[in-house]
Amino acid sequence: MTDIAALERRISRTEAYIEISNIMGRIEFLHSAYANEPIVPYFSTRPDTVIELPFGRYTGSDAAQRCFVGALDEGLPPRDLSGEYVEHLLSTPVIEVADDLETAKAAWITPGAEAHHLGWVEGNPLHGFWYWGRYHLVFRKEEGAWKIWKYRNSLTFVADYYKSFTDGSLPRPPAPIGNGGPDSAPRFQVEYTPSWDPKELVHAPEPYATFVDEDEF
Repeated sequence: MTDIAALERRISRTEAYIEISNIMGRIEFLHSAYANEPIVPYFSTRPDTVIELPFGRYTGSDAAQRCFVGALDEGLPPRDLSGEYVEHLLSTPVIEVADDLETAKAAWITPGAEAHHLGWVEGNPLHGFWYWGRYHLVFRKEEGAWKIWKYRNSLTFVADYYKSFTDGSLPRPPAPIGNGGPDSAPRFQVEYTPSWDPKELVHAPEPYATFVDEDEF
């Protein structure tokens, strides 16, 4: 490889890192504003697209539409959003762009805080809580733009604002059903328990040459 070619590759990888970081940052801002539909175009529409959330997995070309609009928007009953709050940070970023510049693997630990009306609890109380998790993603370069191809949001813990996360979890909402329901159960969730083994946590991605689907999603 010539010096010019090597420099061009380094520039391309740097640009990919910046674009991928910006995509995830924009998604977090949109999610905080309950603007779910604008999130959809950041995802690939390939038939092997995968999205996993703590309550289930979505697969297929319309996975993002069914998940972020069908489940998180249209699939929920009308509710009072006054006082509701969702904010998740993106910490410890690790973004590895493949040598072939066709894909990229990325991971973040995401500490967050939320406040919701717990409609599934008597009295519909507004409750604040901590929500920590992890993101593991694979991006693909499609028509000159990076798209999310494989997406996993794994839950680490949900804890009452005033209690230790070792004291147990809050009552969980029911999983979406109908058109917004997931296609299958989640596969890669490692939620905290007082008896868990931290060695089961998934590592950050390592440098790689080209993507090989090793059932990591």
